[in-house]
Amino acid sequence: MQRSKAMSYLGFARKSGNLKAGVNAVATLKSARLVIVCKTASANTVKEAEKLAARFSCPLMETGIPAEEIAGKENCKVVAVTDGNLARAIIDSSDENFTLKSGGCKK
Repeated sequence: MQRSKAMSYLGFARKSGNLKAGVNAVATLKSARLVIVCKTASANTVKEAEKLAARFSCPLMETGIPAEEIAGKENCKVVAVTDGNLARAIIDSSDENFTLKSGGCKK
């Protein structure tokens, strides 16, 4: 199966340390440029991700790809990208597996 460009950019973010995984890890950040929540997340987790995106004034995306696969950690439902250029590239190259729920790119 071919990896999408958005998944490749998420891999770059993970390797460069610009990807935080888990609701608690994301909540401790001072800023984030993109919050991604998994479609299999519970309603409370989705609500928490929406609060985090509002707090950071950043876009919120929903993905059909398990967040565990994106982050490389088990039982992870929320990830955040802290680099603005990578976040913009992920949004621009998103395919059918990624849908923008709210917000847009910060300049």
